[in-house]
Amino acid sequence: MWLGRLRRAARDKGAPNRLKLAERRLSDALFAVAQHPDEPSRWQTVVLALADVEAVVLTSGGLRCGPIPALRPEWVGAAADGSPEWRLAVAMALQARSLRRADKTPIDPVRRHWVPMKHQETAAVMQGRRGVDDAIALVEQRLIEAARTGSRAVPLVPARKASAFLPDLAALLDGEADADRIVAFARTLMAVKGRDWAHHPQPLRPPAARRWPDEGWLAIRLAMLPWPLPDGRRIGVDPAILRRLRSGDAATAIELALRRLHAAGIRATVRAGTVSPASARLWAASLAFPIQWDTAAQMARHLDPATAAD
Repeated sequence: MWLGRLRRAARDKGAPNRLKLAERRLSDALFAVAQHPDEPSRWQTVVLALADVEAVVLTSGGLRCGPIPALRPEWVGAAADGSPEWRLAVAMALQARSLRRADKTPIDPVRRHWVPMKHQETAAVMQGRRGVDDAIALVEQRLIEAARTGSRAVPLVPARKASAFLPDLAALLDGEADADRIVAFARTLMAVKGRDWAHHPQPLRPPAARRWPDEGWLAIRLAMLPWPLPDGRRIGVDPAILRRLRSGDAATAIELALRRLHAAGIRATVRAGTVSPASARLWAASLAFPIQWDTAAQMARHLDPATAAD
């Protein structure tokens, strides 16, 4: 078993101190959850401990225990506490390039951007340090890969019943949700079996309050979709939007997004906007959390009520 291999690696004479500490924290967390299996916070502590262990394993050469093994979907339900952080982590972790029509199983999930896969080592762009940086790197890598095939879309779609909610995204963008914690959760949850999740998704309680993010962000999010809008309008992605946000230039990113929307027939009521450089990078990171079709349609109606009335 993986835990046994991990313990042996941590007790090896030449084991890194970081591994020993991470393994000890995981053992303590597993003991605590065994005593209180009905407390989501205990399960979340295990999830974070697993993320720490895996980060050490991936950055320390020669460790034979390897990355964490595949997880069952029940992990998601056991740790679900109704928080924006947990829902966003699930959305980020389980997304993929697309879903099979027949059974909604994922095609090309995102774990390879954290755990190096055979023949795809260079796609592992997440570093496990800052959540914002990792989220931006994930989106940037997907845009690079899409450009190689001539696609003008961001190939990141949500898993079944695992899309991001607008109120949760608003909490993230307003600094009320911890990006580092979210991405640490997500790194572990990327090990959840996509096929098992498609067949047995775990229910997540949606946010109670209705809340909209900034309209400038809405324009950017609509301009960075993986598919056409439900009414058939296609908004071709401009990778410069992400580059501008990454550099802290939200004003130009919004301008570029509004151009893309206008070309697709969406005449947004917002004309311009800007935020601080730090917030602009957070806007870029938020593109790593996939939304579903009807959410995109709501956003389009919110930005362009005249088109919705037509």
